[in-house]
Amino acid sequence: MASDSPATRPTIRDIAREAGVSVATVSRVTHDDPRVVADTKRRVQDAIDRLGYRPSALGRALSYQRTNTLGIVLPGLGGPYFAQLIEGAESVAVERGVVINVVGTHLRPDAVGAVRQLAERTDGLIIAGGTLPSDEVAALARSGRVIVVAGEADEAATVVTDGRAAAAELTGHLADVHGYRRMRFVGEPSGSPDTAWRYQGFRDALDQRGLAEAGEPVRLGLDVRSGAVAARMLHDAADLPDALVCANDELAIGMLATLPGLGHRIPADVAVTGFDDQALAGIASPRLTTVHQPIAELGARAAAGALGDDIRSHTVLETRLVIRESCGCSPEGTPD
Repeated sequence: MASDSPATRPTIRDIAREAGVSVATVSRVTHDDPRVVADTKRRVQDAIDRLGYRPSALGRALSYQRTNTLGIVLPGLGGPYFAQLIEGAESVAVERGVVINVVGTHLRPDAVGAVRQLAERTDGLIIAGGTLPSDEVAALARSGRVIVVAGEADEAATVVTDGRAAAAELTGHLADVHGYRRMRFVGEPSGSPDTAWRYQGFRDALDQRGLAEAGEPVRLGLDVRSGAVAARMLHDAADLPDALVCANDELAIGMLATLPGLGHRIPADVAVTGFDDQALAGIASPRLTTVHQPIAELGARAAAGALGDDIRSHTVLETRLVIRESCGCSPEGTPD
């Protein structure tokens, strides 16, 4: 007999794994959704019976009392990355007649309470990785309506890109094509899962080539101003490496805007790269070498899952290395 203690009580994800279906499908079966075919419903019900699963009363109530609202939880509301993420989610929400409520958790002491309140009045939640404690995400996910974007979760489906592999490919280009040996990462690896993955990919590429970091990461924020501050710090320390691998495009844009005024030529004196491929990357001077990731699609896929579509428990969207002049390549993508 299955234990009824909170520590061992089976979750909706346990049922999904046991039956070989998605969390959303289990949720539909528990709500007697007529869209579920008979064979699938039988498999899910058998798994429920074997494991002794009892659906969340809150989740069932919300299923029958739809709010036509999608909640999005982000660390902050500024910057082009989050704007694109919301835009992608909104494209799905508008199509389905759903409105969006957004909560920013940065510097908010009542962040957990605010998200719990948001959950009570939405049909689904998108949560950006790193914005809430993992146990809180797990608790919210037990209703089967949470999608984590750009992060990791044990009990919720995730929609991500492989930032680690992409950053390794970018760093490998700098080492193998241009011969750079002294490279340094700009960004705070502990600031978000995305940045941590990119830093690890940077280290992977160096390790594979027997190279060492040219200093600890420059641990600042992810905005343009932080990029400018980092540029001045490196200049004042007379410690510019061959290449600066920035955690995102905003940091890199701050570098591009500041280093030339301090007497450093890009890329002749130091190469600069970004990540995300924001609109400014293609018109910066020099144009920014970066990694393109489908941010709007991340938001759209997460929104579809949060609103009930079947998605894989771990969805990985493809990235693409974008070679421009800031790494030392010509406009045609070849080394100068």
